[in-house]
Amino acid sequence: MANRTVKEAPTIKGTNPQYLIEKIIRSRIYECRYWKEDCFALTAELVVDKAVELKYVGGVSGGNIRPAPFLCLILKMLQICPEKDIIVEFIKNEEFK
Repeated sequence: MANRTVKEAPTIKGTNPQYLIEKIIRSRIYECRYWKEDCFALTAELVVDKAVELKYVGGVSGGNIRPAPFLCLILKMLQICPEKDIIVEFIKNEEFK
């Protein structure tokens, strides 16, 4: 299923990493078009490419509480749980902050 965390993912405080995002926001992300079209089957390397394309950083907006693409990518990162070395390289990258 597309909304499951990888099996090798470490737990955070004994729970699924995706649960760091509230259930209502998670369900809105799963329903949004950006999640279904652009975040499907992303790997750690492809998440970086999608993150470079972002125009702004945001949470939720609008009358029906639409999640921003940034929030969708955060959930994807929690879902795939890349290696710690990869995350450190994301942070150290000076070209695309």
